[in-house]
Amino acid sequence: MKNSHETGWALLLLGASLLLVQTLPARYWPDNAGLLAIFSRTVKGEVAAEGLAWREWQDHSAATRMAFRAVRPLPDAPQP
Repeated sequence: MKNSHETGWALLLLGASLLLVQTLPARYWPDNAGLLAIFSRTVKGEVAAEGLAWREWQDHSAATRMAFRAVRPLPDAPQP
């Protein structure tokens, strides 16, 4: 396999770093709010409105699917 020695070294370094991370005490790990603050950004203006409209449309389409699913009779139910 081509460059298999490079892959081996990469996997070895990955494994060593994971073992090192597991040994860190809990005080070195940020809480959920800290992680969220690191990886999130605030969205404002038109982009926020588009995101809200998208979520509302998704909620509406999911609610419509659930309503249609509830109306359908079950296959083993006796038909009138």
